Amino acid sequence: MTPLVSVIIPAYNRAGTVDRSLRSVLNQSVHDFEIIVVDDGSSDNTVSVVESFADARIRLLRHDSNLGAGPARNTGMQAAEGDYIAWLDSDDEWFPDKLQVQIDAMRQASSEYQASYTAYEIVQQDFTKIYFSPESDEKKLFLGCDKAPGSTLMFKRALLDDLGFLDTSLRRFEDWDWLLRYCRKYRLLGVDHPVARIYYNSRRSPAHLESSTLSFVEKHSEYLQQFGLFRNVVISKRWMEVASYYAQERNFGKMFRYILKAYSTYPFPPLNVWSWLVKEILGMRLSSKFMKR
Repeated sequence: MTPLVSVIIPAYNRAGTVDRSLRSVLNQSVHDFEIIVVDDGSSDNTVSVVESFADARIRLLRHDSNLGAGPARNTGMQAAEGDYIAWLDSDDEWFPDKLQVQIDAMRQASSEYQASYTAYEIVQQDFTKIYFSPESDEKKLFLGCDKAPGSTLMFKRALLDDLGFLDTSLRRFEDWDWLLRYCRKYRLLGVDHPVARIYYNSRRSPAHLESSTLSFVEKHSEYLQQFGLFRNVVISKRWMEVASYYAQERNFGKMFRYILKAYSTYPFPPLNVWSWLVKEILGMRLSSKFMKR
């Protein structure tokens, strides 16, 4: 029988966390689902952990090499059979009512809502907080993707026939890019109920971020021109994020290069953008009210 929901979990060297993610799906109050785990060329025992679950609803697909989260999610979605698709990152987890809450909300919404996201609990180093952004229009979404789509997004599988799959040229931002495409044609339903726990990790490859940012800016630059000066604000913020990641690596040459690119694009970045750099360079703990996550 066709499952109601296809849960897509991309995994790369996640032997220590994928067990938690899988159990959080198996503990859902809704049982009509399939889980498609796509091992993206792991070199640890991620596959063994997944295979240890004796549940017929779990399907394991494998890539011979590491291709990235976008291709892994695409592989999972191409194999999906459910009416809905829900993404879950292999280091995050869901609360037991996640699927039920989101399915109920989408069934009650009008047809202009073909996808939804939820509030979530974010765990970052020494603090935990509940986060929900009520804003979901395309213009504001360009400023940053704060909806944790990798673990809160659910959408109707039929959308893939209309919007297509994730852009595999993006090593980062592939889920954000897909949401921007979605918001050009549909409205995004926000469910203000925390049903996911996101484990935030800022220590990611600055090289991957840099290349994806360059591709992202090139891809959307012309479209952003319709928003006037707002285009410069968006692009400047992307350059500052790249600078903050190079600051983590103490690569101050590239850090200053991207600060200059940001400043020359838009010389009045908001305080939260500068806080990225101060936090990474000086190791200062800043108040969360100055940071947009």
